[in-house]
Amino acid sequence: MPRILLEEGLHGAVTWVIEQGAVGGVPLLDFAFGCASNADAFMPSPYQFTYFQGAGFDASLLSFLEIDKSGSVNVSKLSFRPHVTAGAGGFVDITARAKKVVFSGMFNAGAKLSMADSKLVIEKEGKLKKLVNEVEHVTFSGRRAVEQGQDITYVTERCVMKLTPQGIMLTEIAPGVDLQAHILDQSEFPLIVSDTLKVMDAALFHEAPIGLALPQKPIRTLEGAPHV
Repeated sequence: MPRILLEEGLHGAVTWVIEQGAVGGVPLLDFAFGCASNADAFMPSPYQFTYFQGAGFDASLLSFLEIDKSGSVNVSKLSFRPHVTAGAGGFVDITARAKKVVFSGMFNAGAKLSMADSKLVIEKEGKLKKLVNEVEHVTFSGRRAVEQGQDITYVTERCVMKLTPQGIMLTEIAPGVDLQAHILDQSEFPLIVSDTLKVMDAALFHEAPIGLALPQKPIRTLEGAPHV
């Protein structure tokens, strides 16, 4: 997300906050994750966590390894790949009281994808499903989120989903994607399909800027650690 805002010329429209203490600037990714470029301030990490627990921000952006039928998310344990899951870290603090949480990740693991004619092309499906009946480890509780009235969104390359009291609802689908073969059949549990299912903006599936527009008020956003 920080890189997208840079591409769109909107890097100053959002105040990023990360658990290591940086406030403002642009969070760095990959090997430099936990650092920020041109931060406005640095807070001691324990104070930063107090801020997180008090939900003094507008939205949390995190990733996922697994999602289950209750909307719960696992980022902390995969028995077959223990070397990529070192525990929950600040994930619990960042999500526990957040008003709005956006989880992002690949719909399944290992799929071969490309883009052509402003459409998503799924050349080969992944071998591992990430929408499972029950997550191996509950790092984020979907049931608790529903009870608290949190606004929960799951964004993948092929669709967007929302957590509702009735279950996970499919609200948007990528152009070029087959609803049954590429989404419903790739989930271990039934997804609710919205009566107003939308097609994602085709601008998202080509190289040019997408013309992103943000609300006028300043936005304070937390970014969590990336996961597979």
